[in-house]
Amino acid sequence: MRTTVIWSFLSLVALATGGLVSGCDSDAKIAKSAAGESCDKTSDCNDGLKCLEGTCYKTTSHPSTGGSANNEGGEGNGTAGTVVVGPKPPVLGGEGESCTRRADCEDGLACLSQRCQKGADMGMGGEGNTPGPVLGGPGETCGLTSDCGPGMACLPNGIAPAPVDTLAIGSNSVGVCTLLDSGLTPSGKTCGHECIEAADCCELPLAQQTATGASSCSDLADLVAGVPSCATAVGVNGVICLAYSAYCDDQCGKKGPWTCEAGACHYTAKCTKATQVVGGCPAYTRGGTAIPACDTKTSKCAAAEVVGCTTDAKCLDAVVADHATDTCTADECVCDKPSGGCYRKCSENTDCENGYNCDDAPSLCVPIGACSGDLQCIQQSHDIRAKCTDGACHVPCEHDIDCSPGGLNGAFYAVCGEDKTCQALGCNSDDECTGQPLEGGLHSFCDMPSAGAATTAPHSAITD
Repeated sequence: MRTTVIWSFLSLVALATGGLVSGCDSDAKIAKSAAGESCDKTSDCNDGLKCLEGTCYKTTSHPSTGGSANNEGGEGNGTAGTVVVGPKPPVLGGEGESCTRRADCEDGLACLSQRCQKGADMGMGGEGNTPGPVLGGPGETCGLTSDCGPGMACLPNGIAPAPVDTLAIGSNSVGVCTLLDSGLTPSGKTCGHECIEAADCCELPLAQQTATGASSCSDLADLVAGVPSCATAVGVNGVICLAYSAYCDDQCGKKGPWTCEAGACHYTAKCTKATQVVGGCPAYTRGGTAIPACDTKTSKCAAAEVVGCTTDAKCLDAVVADHATDTCTADECVCDKPSGGCYRKCSENTDCENGYNCDDAPSLCVPIGACSGDLQCIQQSHDIRAKCTDGACHVPCEHDIDCSPGGLNGAFYAVCGEDKTCQALGCNSDDECTGQPLEGGLHSFCDMPSAGAATTAPHSAITD
C-alpha cells in the first residue's frame, strides 16, 4: 500500500515537470506595447511604433525625411521615409488664463500676475536658426531668472535677496522679472545746504522772528522806523536794528555781509561790539546755526579759541566744539580725542539730530555711515555685506538692484557706482529736497558737497 502511494506521487511530479517544460517554448513572443501605451525604449513597442517620452507612437510614411530623425532610445538608425507622429504640442494659455512664465502663453501675450495678458513688451528669444523660448519682460511673472530676458533677475515675491544671484534665484516659486540696473548714475549732489550763493543768506531766521516780534523784513522796517537812532539803540531796539541791517538791508547779498561757503552761510562783516546791536554779530544764520559773538580783538564774528582736550575731565567749562555760545558743565561733555574738541555726549540714537546715531564709545553723535569697524556698518545698514573703509560704511555691489532691497520696482534710493559700492542716487534740483528741510522746516538747497568736507565729524547731542 505504501509503495503504491509513493509511485502515485512520483507520477504527479513527472506530469507537472512535463507541463512546465512544454510551456517554455523558445518561439514564444514577449508582449509589446500598442500605440498610446507606456514604454522605456522603442523595442518595448509593437512594430511600426516609436517610444517617445515614455509612450508608443505611430510612424507614417514621408518621402523627404531621412531615417536619422527617427532614432529614439538608442534603437538602430531608423528607416528612411518615415516620420514619427510624436506627442501633441502643449496647449498654451489664452488671454486671461493662468501662467507661471511667458512661455506658458500664446504668441503676443505676456505673463503678468500669473495671467496671460496683452500689452507688455516682448522678451528676447534664443540664438541660432531654431526659435528660443519667449522670455519675460520687466514686471512679468517668472519662476527662475532663466525665464526673464537679458539684464533681469527673477525676484521671488518682488523682494531682492542680498546679494542678488543673477544665475539662479528662487526654486520655481512665483516671482517677478526685475531689471538689474537702472541706467542711472549718482549725481554726487546732496540736499540740506543752507545756501548756494550769498544772497540766499539774506533771510530772517525763525529764531530772530521770535526775538524781534517781526515775521518779515517789512515788519522789521516798520519797527526800525519807530526807533529814534539805530546807531545808539540797545536792548530790544538794538536787536531789531541789527537784524534789519544783517538780513534785510538793500545791500545784503551784494557787497556783504554774508558769504556762502560749502553750502553754509557765514557772517563776514567787521564787528566792533560784543553785544547784539548795530556793529555787533547777529545771533543766527538763515538756517538757525548759532553765530559767535564779536571778538573785538580781531573784529570778527569768531568763536573763542578752543583748547584741545585729552580727557573728558578737561572739557569742564570748555566751549562746546560745535556750539560756540555754550560751555560744558559737569558730566555733560565727552572729549573727541582725534579732533581735541568737546561735544555734548549722547546715550542713545534719539539724543542725536536726524542723520546721526549715537556711537556707544565714546558716546558721540556720528553721521549715519561713519564707522570704526564692519560690525557698526552692518548694524546701521542691516546688511551683512557692509564694510567700514576709511571711516565710512560701504556696501559692495555688482548691480543697482543690490543697493535697493525692494528692487528697482520698489524702494529705489541708491545705485551701484563705478567703484562697485552702493552710492546714494543724490539730487538734481532743489525741488527734490523737500524731505530734508533745515531747522524749522526751512527750504534747503541741492548742491555738491565741498571738496574734502569731513563726512565722519561728530556732532553734539541735541537732547538727553
